[in-house]
Amino acid sequence: MKKKQIILLAITIIFLVLVFNKVDFATLLQTIKNFDLRYLASIIGIFLLSLYARGIRWKFLLMNDKKYSSLNLAEIFTVGNMLNIFMPARAGDIYRAYYLGEEKNEKKLKIFGTIILERLFDGIAMFCILLGAILLYSDARWILNLTLGIGGIFVIGTLTFYLIFRYNKSRQVCKAIISHIKSEKLQRLIRKLTTYMNIFIKGFSAFNRPAYMLLILGMSFVAWGLEGVVACLIVNSFGLNLGILAGLFVLTLTSFSTMIPSTSVLVGPYQAAYILALGLFGIEKSQALAISAVHQIILILIFTLVGGVCMLKFNIKAQNSRLQEDCRP
Repeated sequence: MKKKQIILLAITIIFLVLVFNKVDFATLLQTIKNFDLRYLASIIGIFLLSLYARGIRWKFLLMNDKKYSSLNLAEIFTVGNMLNIFMPARAGDIYRAYYLGEEKNEKKLKIFGTIILERLFDGIAMFCILLGAILLYSDARWILNLTLGIGGIFVIGTLTFYLIFRYNKSRQVCKAIISHIKSEKLQRLIRKLTTYMNIFIKGFSAFNRPAYMLLILGMSFVAWGLEGVVACLIVNSFGLNLGILAGLFVLTLTSFSTMIPSTSVLVGPYQAAYILALGLFGIEKSQALAISAVHQIILILIFTLVGGVCMLKFNIKAQNSRLQEDCRP
């Protein structure tokens, strides 16, 4: 574990050195001072709408089951992303699967399967948005090649998960393996692993419903589109007036930067991606770094405040449930 932390720290330091190299701190501070607070209400409101859109999408991933509420799912999503910011190894995603499984008496591995599928749809939506932005604005060949490469990864990933779900032969494989193994302990272990795998694959049930697949993809575009508007508003709040394309470049490049291993709070790759995105529009590095800092602080504060309130609400609900159980005769 320590070795992994050292590697993550080293990656973060490398990115920070690249980010802060030749930065004019006077320009950076002046840019931060130029932030127009009048945009803040719109930024917060639209970002909260994007979180609710993700709750709606998660409900479709859960086959639109009536026992799930879109608002409750959005709250759990927010808490999970708050934990992802401050904790390593996508701990928030594990929390989402565990909490929802406990609350609704559902298999946690199945819930985790829907979260994995959610990530794949995020990647496809991001790829399409970035590709559209490039075709409309940028003629930088290397960005187009990078985008097509990333898109190919997500398309192949989605196709792989679909084939695993559609042609699940795990039970037959399990029987074939067990027939060649004499150890009863090993046989039991293989049976357990096969059972767990089948529960996980049930999280991909949306593949059985083309209508839900379209709704999930549509809500992915809605959620990310709203975040693109947020990015545009934040950039414009500094008086740059670059338009929605700049917001889309910021959104997609910073989102893909989260795939790069780094320490908590996504320091390093996030700023580098922001500088790259605004650099396409001729924005100086020090200015871009200042805007990225404000953008990141706003998002962290929203996730922390809203996620903290939701987590408190969940804890109070859990305590009330335990009290009711204790009071039963």
